Amino acid sequence: MADGKSNILVIGGTGYIGTFIVKASARMGHPTFALVREGTASDPLKTKLIESFKDSVVTLMPGDFYD
Repeated sequence: MADGKSNILVIGGTGYIGTFIVKASARMGHPTFALVREGTASDPLKTKLIESFKDSVVTLMPGDFYD
């Protein structure tokens, strides 16, 4: 890419390590995508995290590693 930014896909973006990777990638200005299982939104703590991702222009991709 001409601007030096890479598309980043984080599998497990709402997990312990994935959260840090997603936030760092978005902060650095990379187009960031987080694979999020559909049941994740029912967890109140994960819901807050997902909302913060949306606010930082992270694209959420509903699905599972096995899809």
